[in-house]
Amino acid sequence: MNTIAGMFCPIFTSVAILLGGLPVWAQTPQEPTDPGKVSVGVFDSRAVAIAYYRSSPFKDELKEKFSGLDAAKAESDEKRIKELEAEGPALQELMHLQSFGTWPIDNVLKEIQEEIPGIAKQASVQLVVSKWDIVYQSSGVEFVDITKLMVEPFGPDPETLKIISEIQNKPPIAADVLKKHKH
Repeated sequence: MNTIAGMFCPIFTSVAILLGGLPVWAQTPQEPTDPGKVSVGVFDSRAVAIAYYRSSPFKDELKEKFSGLDAAKAESDEKRIKELEAEGPALQELMHLQSFGTWPIDNVLKEIQEEIPGIAKQASVQLVVSKWDIVYQSSGVEFVDITKLMVEPFGPDPETLKIISEIQNKPPIAADVLKKHKH
């Protein structure tokens, strides 16, 4: 097994173990039904994280990191080797927290920050937030699920869409439980 595949294997094996059934993909955003309401676009951050971590740009980033590690080993740069080798487990933990729980995905959103205003416009919403960040809703607020639109910039393949669909029908896993899980 190559190193990149090995890095992805635990997270997606965990998805396969944790998830069952064939749930339905997030609904397509809709026009606000009441023009007097504030429309808020909400998305499942787990779906967006999974789309990113399975995307070509992320895989390319990993290849660069492994190339850097190979170069550091070739140069016997022990300090750099240690730094790069520590990044793997830290990244794996972050991927689990974001893909299975409600950990913030600021690093992922940064990758599509320029697309988000267009997504909001397409969905006719005035505000975009993770659905896990909502703690109160007054009667004058309408939520529009924009998960599918937030995932699209990463160009997910059918397998990724299936994983996303499955995870959206499961509750998130608490961070303390995920942190106890041995990757």
